Amino acid sequence: MRLTREATAILSKTTIGMLALRSRRLPLVNPAVFSFAGGSLWMTTSRYAAKTIMAKRDPRAAFLVDSGAEAVLLRGALEVFDPLNVSSQVRAMLEGPGYFLGMAGYALRNAPFVAGYALDLARLPREWMPYNRVVLRLKLSDADLVEGAPFPAAQAARVPAVPAEVSRRLAGVSRGYACWIEGGLPLIRPAFWEVDHGRVSIAPTSGRPRSGSPGALVVEWHHRFRPSLMVGACVRGTFAPSTDGEAIAERYGIEPSEVPDVIDLKPERVTSWRGFETITSVPRGARELRAAEG
Repeated sequence: MRLTREATAILSKTTIGMLALRSRRLPLVNPAVFSFAGGSLWMTTSRYAAKTIMAKRDPRAAFLVDSGAEAVLLRGALEVFDPLNVSSQVRAMLEGPGYFLGMAGYALRNAPFVAGYALDLARLPREWMPYNRVVLRLKLSDADLVEGAPFPAAQAARVPAVPAEVSRRLAGVSRGYACWIEGGLPLIRPAFWEVDHGRVSIAPTSGRPRSGSPGALVVEWHHRFRPSLMVGACVRGTFAPSTDGEAIAERYGIEPSEVPDVIDLKPERVTSWRGFETITSVPRGARELRAAEG
């Protein structure tokens, strides 16, 4: 797929994007280093990673590349190439030079991350060793420029149900990402966010998910070249009506009229990561609701 000049420019100056997949009912969003070549987006991950398992079960995916003032959303089908799988080897060969050029472009473009990965090699879990990595290719079906917005410095906010160290690192992050399903595919938008007494409020810069639909909020802090130092959390749940945007306005020091449409997210599961360590938990409110229903 050919991209517009504006979309290509955004991809060329950004090294990390947000990958969203459908995990049964609730979407899951993770950061990923990428390259764009041959009309496809290329990434690598562990064959044991949740995104690999989800992509095999449901390949519909979205990838948001956010350069700050502007962003581009890429959507399509995710394909997994596993070097230890014979059918994957055959598919890679049938791709001809496209597959190898894609991986060569990935290695050259992301050389600092490859070097950072090598620095941590002695401490990597077995699941993330080089021999356990697979290639992901997002075959694009559409690409859209996304409305950007300035994100001023924000007061601290606590992401629910994450370890204390993760919570501290994410407290001052002002730019979050909202995800929901639209047209059968995940959709991602930059978003203002706030957590007040366990209530998670989200204000996407554009678009608005339907109340009662599943979705997610992602808050992430990344290192320039060390994957082992990246910290983030994905809060997944169901969207619910919100009363107003005063809490978000107060956190960001802006007028309520400057806040985009706000919607609440009732957390059901929270996946957090610190380097290569991933933890998924169920917030207390969700546990109490399940107990009452069951």
